[in-house]
Amino acid sequence: MRRYLPFTSWDKLPSCGVLGLVLLTFVAGKIGGRGGYISIPGSLSDDGLWWSRQLCLVLGVMTMARLWFVGAAALGVSLASAQAVISAQGCTSRSFTIPSWFVEDLTATEGGASFSLLNRATNQTAEYTCQGGNCSAEEEIEDLVASVQISGTRASVSVNQTWSCSDRTPETKFTAAGTASVPLTDGKADSSPLLVKGSLLQPVALTPRYNEGPTGHDTPGCLAKSENPSWVLSHVIWADQDGDEITSVKEQRLTFILTNLANGYEASCMSQGPVATNIFCAGTEFQSFTIGRYSISTAVQLDPATYSVTVSQTWFCDDHNPAKPLQISATGTLPLPLSCTTEPIPSSPTHLKKFCTVPTTDSTVSLTGTLGTVVTLQPYSIEDPVPATQDSCTLSSIYSPKWQFSYFSTYNGSISFEIILQTNRGFRYPNPVYQGKSAGDGWWECEMGYDGGAQVPEGPLWPYKCQFRWDEGRKELSLRAEWECLELDAENPVRFSGVSTATVNSNIVCEKVEHREYTDEPLGEGEELTIPEPVGVVDYCYTENPSYAWVGDVKDVTWTSGKSL
Repeated sequence: MRRYLPFTSWDKLPSCGVLGLVLLTFVAGKIGGRGGYISIPGSLSDDGLWWSRQLCLVLGVMTMARLWFVGAAALGVSLASAQAVISAQGCTSRSFTIPSWFVEDLTATEGGASFSLLNRATNQTAEYTCQGGNCSAEEEIEDLVASVQISGTRASVSVNQTWSCSDRTPETKFTAAGTASVPLTDGKADSSPLLVKGSLLQPVALTPRYNEGPTGHDTPGCLAKSENPSWVLSHVIWADQDGDEITSVKEQRLTFILTNLANGYEASCMSQGPVATNIFCAGTEFQSFTIGRYSISTAVQLDPATYSVTVSQTWFCDDHNPAKPLQISATGTLPLPLSCTTEPIPSSPTHLKKFCTVPTTDSTVSLTGTLGTVVTLQPYSIEDPVPATQDSCTLSSIYSPKWQFSYFSTYNGSISFEIILQTNRGFRYPNPVYQGKSAGDGWWECEMGYDGGAQVPEGPLWPYKCQFRWDEGRKELSLRAEWECLELDAENPVRFSGVSTATVNSNIVCEKVEHREYTDEPLGEGEELTIPEPVGVVDYCYTENPSYAWVGDVKDVTWTSGKSL
């Protein structure tokens, strides 16, 4: 038997696909058809569900943004004040996220090589010459060992270095090592600078995660095909209804899929309103956590009088040389060759509805564009981690660990609250904690609620194991917790443990509520969910201010790295 507190369970909400399908049905219904509704051409199980996913994608982004601002307001948290903004250029931050080196002007010489070496975390540079694979600097750098191996027309560079960063307290010592290779042409490296990605050996062992970058940036031929930009428009549907705004709606709608032939990027494009001129397009950038700082952007405009669409798109290519990534923009205009049918609206016969598709054999249209601006970006910046403006899970846990608590309550003597690490949390919400088994001496095992952290690469921002103790007289909540941070290296997360005690500085009010008991048994075939009858009355106590949240510093923190749980 399980006791349920009086709140709505998020995991009972309908699935995204269902929400999208409902929205699709509503949008489609606005245009007309039998009784004022149209049927989508083709199989609903194919096109209909495909479009439902795209619509749900947009709906999900908007909903998440809205829920974040609502949740932040409820918790008294603002985007700007969630924590103090830090410099993205700090030595410590860079040492954790990009322990790496740039090797510039690598040149093979008789029996050796020469190059310049830049530590990207410290911005320290040195000039090296090598003989027999061993390298030495013009000005010797302590705790730095570099070597170069030349094999035919290829060079391999290895670096091992130890350095310290004092921009945080306490000062932290780092050791990292890495190896990279590059083809040589006439004795010179084909890519300059060459990026040597490092793995940290201390203070923890991990290999920081780099981003995948925008779709198709390293696809062979991306740059070459971009010189003559072109797209394909498929699944084109145009609907135009001249409604009376009483029994039918005046509306125009254009939907299609836009595919860039240089990189294979697909965007779902749609518009809806009395006049469809600006078309909204979205692709994988709204579904991926690992695109990085650059995402493909698409703008489409429609001239309803001529059915002409103008596509403006910006994308990225570094297949030719990742040390010289390019940002490419192009524009193209095309009148859509539509085939249309027009008929009266059943609910308003004096008004018409028009439905159009592309009559080609494969229902696609090719669009040739004109190349616009081409901008050279910083070396390797397409896949580099995005520079942080706030500390992430790992740095927060090392240098300023704090738990944020909220929604404290007791139900029939059983305690619950919500918890989240005070860090750069994005759209993340606190996770509920319920009172589990006794751990002795007034301590209780934590029973964690719905764990939404498993849905994002960064993982949970709350404990995977904890115990808590409530001192009712002092209104103090103590927590012994273990948690892990996965945002730098999901395979080898940094694991933490620590203790925290914080006071609930809010009035706690109590009321009598009916108590019902539910079972965890699954419903049988044909069995309907029923609400059980009350079995008694219990005390339900909670903070008087429902938006009240408080913060507790974490003490006695220990940390290490290892395989993910």
